[in-house]
Amino acid sequence: MNIVDIVNRDVFQITNCDQEPIHIPGSIQPHGVLLGINIDSRTIKYCSANISQLGIDPKDALNQPMDNILPDLWGKASVVLDVENKRPFRIEIASTIYCVSVHKTVDTAVLELERCEAHIADEHELFDHTRDFVMHIERASTLKTLCQHIASDTRKITGYDRVMIYRFDRDYNGEVYAESKVEDMEPFLGLHYPHTDIPPQARELYLKTLVRVIGDVLYEPVPILTLSDNGGNQLDLSHASLRSVSPIHIQYLKNMGVGASLTISLLQDGRLWGLIACHHRTPKTPTHMQRQFALLQGYFLTSQIKVRQAAEEYHVNVNAEAHLQQLLNKINADEDFEHKFEQFTSLLSVANATGAIILHNGTLYEKGLVPSPEKTLELIKWIESNINSASFSTSNLSKRYPKGADISKCASGIIYHALGKPTKNCIIWFREEVVQTVNWAGKPDTAVQRDPTTKSLTPRNSFDIWSEKVHQHATEWRVSEINAAMRFATSLQNQFHLTYLQREESNLRVLNEKLQKANEELTNINWITSHDLKEPLRKIQIFASRIASKEGQHLSDEIKDHTTRIQKSAKRMQLLLDDILSYSLTGNDAALYSIADLNPIVNEVKEALSDEIEAKRGSIKVHTLPSQVRVVPSQMLQLFTNLISNSIKFAENGNPPDITVSSSEVVGQEVKDAVLPDDVRYHQITVADNGIGFDESHRKRIFDIFYRLHNRDSNYEGTGIGLAICKKIAENHQGAITADSKEGKGATFNIYLPAS
Repeated sequence: MNIVDIVNRDVFQITNCDQEPIHIPGSIQPHGVLLGINIDSRTIKYCSANISQLGIDPKDALNQPMDNILPDLWGKASVVLDVENKRPFRIEIASTIYCVSVHKTVDTAVLELERCEAHIADEHELFDHTRDFVMHIERASTLKTLCQHIASDTRKITGYDRVMIYRFDRDYNGEVYAESKVEDMEPFLGLHYPHTDIPPQARELYLKTLVRVIGDVLYEPVPILTLSDNGGNQLDLSHASLRSVSPIHIQYLKNMGVGASLTISLLQDGRLWGLIACHHRTPKTPTHMQRQFALLQGYFLTSQIKVRQAAEEYHVNVNAEAHLQQLLNKINADEDFEHKFEQFTSLLSVANATGAIILHNGTLYEKGLVPSPEKTLELIKWIESNINSASFSTSNLSKRYPKGADISKCASGIIYHALGKPTKNCIIWFREEVVQTVNWAGKPDTAVQRDPTTKSLTPRNSFDIWSEKVHQHATEWRVSEINAAMRFATSLQNQFHLTYLQREESNLRVLNEKLQKANEELTNINWITSHDLKEPLRKIQIFASRIASKEGQHLSDEIKDHTTRIQKSAKRMQLLLDDILSYSLTGNDAALYSIADLNPIVNEVKEALSDEIEAKRGSIKVHTLPSQVRVVPSQMLQLFTNLISNSIKFAENGNPPDITVSSSEVVGQEVKDAVLPDDVRYHQITVADNGIGFDESHRKRIFDIFYRLHNRDSNYEGTGIGLAICKKIAENHQGAITADSKEGKGATFNIYLPAS
């Protein structure tokens, strides 16, 4: 079997930095030795070509058990493999002390060995570094000041010429946030670097390997070797500190005049917040202890980042809360608050805005610096159509809104909150444009170029300051400002809703008073109907009867006919007054309701109408009806009396009436010709007959008051009120009644009463 290397030579053929496979270079830096051990077989599958530093030839190591080659090393490494917190350990090999780091990738244990300094830091050094950091915490009033102290201390610990603390924005563009350097070096403080300088896969590796050393940018990579029967499989070096560096990054450092570097990752909530970047003009490999102390500085700083940011947010939040409380007090104390928005001095301060608008019931209220009403309404329309959320904020509106440039002077930043649906009410806070000058370390759009000769990618050669004027941006909204705005918007929405309910309640109160007055007038009409109108009607009937009985033989045929018509009209008037009184007295008093059995009620109706049904030789079949229904029994008695008496009345001549009363259960969504809640269950009581029926075009209007299917001269008497009473009774019971028929085919009436 032959020994082969696994150097990744495809790196020179990539066309985009994002494609570079930097985690599998197949080589390492020369300041250490790497071994790849198969965990199951304990054999050496990979080794760096410089394994001879350990006094071992590669051909004698590959595919050999570690127990035979380096038993003491494997003994310690195998223990560390099973521990979650894999700390480096020291071991002596071939009269040299090495510091060994161990990690696992798939089925391979990766061992990295670096020469160790003889000196081991004691607790006094650790105490000194901790004490210094605590002093910095106490003295630094801001996060930026604390970062400056950390940069200075890290340079003192490591001895690098320059130490910078990078801070990334949300798009991973970097800014030199703090810097400590030797006097003769050009300052980089405040310079910005485009996100392309550190592509996504590189940022991913910074999350996995917190400490990264490049001892000499001119180093010759040491290939990783394996046997040919291993298939040339690559070894993932994502967690390896010795991992060889991207040629593009090496050239980048050379172009900056950097000879060596040390990088410490600064993480917050699993995200790369920034870096401690140490640069030296000549080759420099820090000792293991120096790296650990530098890492400790990183840990110190990351422990304070969230605390300091929270403290800064807290001060802003206190201010926002004070103004928020003033606003809430105003809207809670004034019923007419929506017409006084212009007087709300705290409306802008609550979010540190430069303008604000409130759109309420079609009226636009403005405060401060805002776009014209037409452009504001156009913006609101765009938000409603394109932002699938009740709230939205941005400090660069023109990036999202196509017409944002037209209003950028006063509205580069906005916080939008809808104030309830389906209304288009909303509130928007605006921030004016703040033109910024951003100093880039070189022109950002030339961060990576293609070499015209080799066709390979190469980083920019110039890091001269390139200034850019940034327009159409506002100052970033803080979380506390967005939260305060949201709280006010929610409170305003609730107050709008409360005011609406209060006004509706007032309107209902007025309507109820009018209704009560109308009911009182209706009661008076009922009294007049039952007494004042009936009394003269009775006298008319009496006098007409007396004339017919006592003077009939002396009357002419014409007078007799008039007398008969008077009696019929008086009888019809009496029936009409009785039905009107019955309709008006069909009330909905909760005290009248009880749980009743419909069977005895219908049987009582059947008994009361027995003479009429026998006279027509008809029949009434009553099936089992619901026995537990919440009803007004007297109204149910009237309802079934009206329906069954109609079936008897409208029987076809010569055809005995056949009437059936039955029941079933349905849900509201199954009922046609009536609007009932879909998921509510109802008793369906059906009254069906074989009478003359009616044209189905009448099936809805048949329940209208005074609506008759037959004229007064027909053989069918009636007032057109009976079925209207049935409808009113059904609706009083939170139900409905429907009719279905065809002329000459009988009629079917369905009553729906809630089943629970």
